[in-house]
Amino acid sequence: MDVGHFEQISDCWSLEGQPATYYRTAAARARMLQADATTPRVRQYLDKMIAHCERLAGNVEPAVSRRSDRRYAERTRLARS
Repeated sequence: MDVGHFEQISDCWSLEGQPATYYRTAAARARMLQADATTPRVRQYLDKMIAHCERLAGNVEPAVSRRSDRRYAERTRLARS
């Protein structure tokens, strides 16, 4: 497990008011660490970290998230047609 990545994502717990890309990057790093995690406890911690970062990103850009959700729903609906 890369300790550097772990240190970079740990700021996500305490830093608020960052751009959504900051939180999404932290979540992506946590996912990379999770892929290499060997213990259930570390995986669980990283799950919480990912959810927290994604929630913060959604709070920063709720309108963007809603637009993306609508576009996804539209693409899904068209694909089923």
